[in-house]
Amino acid sequence: MASEVGICNSALIKIGAATIVSLTEGTRNATACNEQYAKLRDGLLRTHLWNFAMARVKLAQLSGTPVSEFDYHYQLPSDWLRTVAVHDNDAGQGTVEYRIEGRTLLSDAGEIWLKYIKQVTDAGEMTPDFRETLASMMAMELAVPIAQSNTLKQLMRDEFKAAARSAKSSDALEDWPDRFPEGDWVTARF
Repeated sequence: MASEVGICNSALIKIGAATIVSLTEGTRNATACNEQYAKLRDGLLRTHLWNFAMARVKLAQLSGTPVSEFDYHYQLPSDWLRTVAVHDNDAGQGTVEYRIEGRTLLSDAGEIWLKYIKQVTDAGEMTPDFRETLASMMAMELAVPIAQSNTLKQLMRDEFKAAARSAKSSDALEDWPDRFPEGDWVTARF
């Protein structure tokens, strides 16, 4: 079963370091993994429209009105990491002008449906490709503090880039391609 410790151990093995039993065991390796894991995971989640991290929700409108520019403001979900699309209907069509400020979304639309990348904390919900990419990213970040090697860090950077390309490619193949609306030039011809 996939776990945070399993991902961290994969990263530690990549740099030739001793594995851990727990992120809180108090060893140097566990402390370094505990410090890096969540921020690297969330950063990697923000880099791509990962299918396993995609979520949709109708946002709750907050009371009162924003100070300027927009008529309404909405609370973003607690697990929100990145906005993918914002619509004023549940069909997911059309565009809505909006702005993200802090943990709120501002808009003139009276209702908002949000498609977003959520924070995935359960390693079991992550794809194997993503877990391997995260382990490579952690190995890159841990190479200097644990293995004391800039050369190893560069090797891990190359491995991370290759793993990220592969993971993003396989993730993208799982989607039905988006259909873009026909432009004026095409519709004018018919």
